This record gives sequence, structure tokens and C-alpha cells, in this order.
Amino acid sequence: MIDFYCKNCGRKISAPKIYSGKKLRCPKCRNSVEVPQAGSEDSAPEQSSVIESPTNLRYSNFDLTLLNIREKVEIRNLEDSQSEISKEAGDIKRDSGEKKGQSEGAAERKFPWLIDIFLYPFSLPGLKNLAIFVCLPPLMFVLLLVLPNILVYLFSVISLVVNCLIILYMFWYFAECIRDSADGWVRAPQGMGALPDMSDLLRQMVHAIGCLMFFLLPAMLYIGVVGRIDIYFMLLLGVAIFFYPIAFLSVILFDSVSGFNPRVLVRSIYNTFVPYLGLVLLYVFLAWLVWRMLSLGQDSILWILVMRFVLFYTVFIVAHITGRFYWRYSDRLQWDFESQKEQQSCD
Repeated sequence: MIDFYCKNCGRKISAPKIYSGKKLRCPKCRNSVEVPQAGSEDSAPEQSSVIESPTNLRYSNFDLTLLNIREKVEIRNLEDSQSEISKEAGDIKRDSGEKKGQSEGAAERKFPWLIDIFLYPFSLPGLKNLAIFVCLPPLMFVLLLVLPNILVYLFSVISLVVNCLIILYMFWYFAECIRDSADGWVRAPQGMGALPDMSDLLRQMVHAIGCLMFFLLPAMLYIGVVGRIDIYFMLLLGVAIFFYPIAFLSVILFDSVSGFNPRVLVRSIYNTFVPYLGLVLLYVFLAWLVWRMLSLGQDSILWILVMRFVLFYTVFIVAHITGRFYWRYSDRLQWDFESQKEQQSCD
């Protein structure tokens, strides 16, 4: 492993030696950093110039046709922009944000968007992670069945630890998929490059599960007290389903419980009401799919693998579409991440 520090936020990063000299993303500040050569005591060099192509910052040694290629943002003609060189950086960022929202139809998608979103896991890192989530836990279960009794107890402990780590990493990786898609990328991110520490893994799991429980708790308490499903339970459940996607996206992107700000959430839903309804229906479909697959109750290994593949593949797609929702409508959402970072740094 190579240990080095991010020059943007000071976070200590550990990466395998095979990534020496390559660009990775800091798991804390999400900026691009370069892994130093193995054995070097130097930290990562300064980031490259802002005019460097974003694609060059990622997966420099992989085939970019299947990987996470950011959609191109149309650049204003140089002759028209020469008179605006003296403008402040804030104006430039604003113009970039406006053009980003217009670039959805043009760019690096090689298929219509309705087809291309289903290709989201088809990058080398995405396929590796999908294989881990789908195959590794059932494989360890099968090994428990064939091992001699003297090794079963030891391997049971190992299997429990590995499965817990896989679950933690799964929450972290899907949060990375959302953030990555919110930045404009169209294939699953690397994820394993800059290894997260345990606090990062736990935080992402708490954010995901805590956000879900926050909205479902009123409905669960109601049915626990009343003991029946009625119109009031359905109303509480409907409110939870309606507000969960935007709150979940906000918590993941802000990387903080401050994403629960009711004023921001209501304003965001109001500004994106029609497309947001589509996102809500997508989450309803995922919940229905999980319920249907669990209700079938098949016990064969092949069926378990198929069920896990469909489930995790669907989660990949949902994470991508959730992040892309912010990418397309960031100008309407108007989420001020910079103010949040400044507030956290002051605290």
C-alpha cells in the first residue's frame, strides 16, 4: 500500500501500489489527486491545470469507451469570450453551470439515454464491484457447507467479518456512484482506488439507513400502535415515499445530516416537481422489485445468484439516475455546497 496525503484537504489516503502515478479521487473532498511513486516520501503533486481534459484525470490506462466518460460541455467560441476575460471567477462558474444543464443531449453517450443508463455498471470497476456484491457472500456460504467441521467455526467468524465489510463498502460505493453521477460521469466509478477508512464506511451506511428510517418511522409507529393498515397509515407511508429520494440525494451530496433541511427540500421539490415525480416512481419500482423477489422464496443457489444480480444491478441504475437528477437540475435545486463546507470548517 502507498500512504500519502491529499493536498486539498489533508486527508490521509491509502492506495494499492498498482495505482502508483495514476489519478484518483480523494474520498473526503472528491478532488483529483495523483498517487506518488512507490517508496517516495513526497505527497501527491499539485493538480493539473484547469484546462486539462476531465477525462485525463481518471482511468488513464483503461479503455475509455466503456468507462466513466464525462459528457462534454460545449465551449464558448474564443473570439466571443476574449472580451469577458476580466470577469470574476464566480461569473465563469455560473456560465459553466448553465451550459452543463444544456449538454445532456450532446456528448459522449453512444446510445440513446434510455438505453445508455442501463450500461452504467459496464465499466471495469463497476463489473468488479457487481461481481463482489453478487457472488462473494453466496460463495462463502457454499464454502461453509463443504468445509470439514474443524474449520467451520473459524471460517464462520471470517465469513461474518467479510460480509460485514462488504455491506459497509456497498453503502459507501453506491454513495460514490451517486456523487460521481452528480458530477456528470456516465459509467460506474473506480471506488477501490482511494480506500476509505472505517469512519467513511460507517458514515455512508448511517446516512443511507438513517434517512430511510427517519421517514418510515412514523408509519411504523402508527401500525405498531393501531395494529392495522388504514388510510392514515397509507398517508404516512406516501409522505415517506415522496420525500425520501430528495432527502437521500441531499444527505449524500452534502455528506451530512444538514441535507435534511426542510426548507431546502420543499423548495427543491417545488422547482423540479415533474421530473422529481419520475424519480419517486423509480424508487417505488425498486421497493416493489425487492418485495416481489423476497416473496418468491426460492432456495436454489442459482436463483439466489440471479436474484442478487437483478437487485444490485437495479441499485446501480437507481444510484446513477439519482445522481444524474442533480446533474440535470442543479440550476433549479440551487444547493450551496460551498457555504456548507465553509460552515463545517468553521465548526
